[in-house]
Amino acid sequence: MIAALRKFFERLKKVLSGRRSVQKHVQIPHVAEEPVIEELPTKFITYPSSRSSFEKAGRLIMCPDGLAIYSDIDDRVCVLLNGDIDAVLDGDSREVRLLGGQRRVVGKVRRSASGKALNISIGAVYYTVPMRSVLAVLDGRNRKAAVFVGR
Repeated sequence: MIAALRKFFERLKKVLSGRRSVQKHVQIPHVAEEPVIEELPTKFITYPSSRSSFEKAGRLIMCPDGLAIYSDIDDRVCVLLNGDIDAVLDGDSREVRLLGGQRRVVGKVRRSASGKALNISIGAVYYTVPMRSVLAVLDGRNRKAAVFVGR
């Protein structure tokens, strides 16, 4: 096979250099190739999903009484009172109350174990807010922060 290719290229060089004339029918040597069989991988690569395990479920807004929690799941508006905000940021657990009239206790709020989020439980629903968003609302850089719930 290699010898046949060498002869072909020698003839091609002579034709291109002008030392030999081109014949009407130039035969290209037939090279028998074995079919290439690619093996399929036995292990498949899986990539992590870019889909988050949290879903937006409301917003957190600074109000005169404290941090108001507006939920898309629950029609009630809850508040973390101004006097409790510093204690929660320091790591203590405090009560979440209804905004308005009697200010009945409806849940608890505390900082996450990693300290990167504020976890709020109202009834049977467990909300979380990233701490950087909470601090931006408290500093006045942002007007509101997104409140998330686990899927």
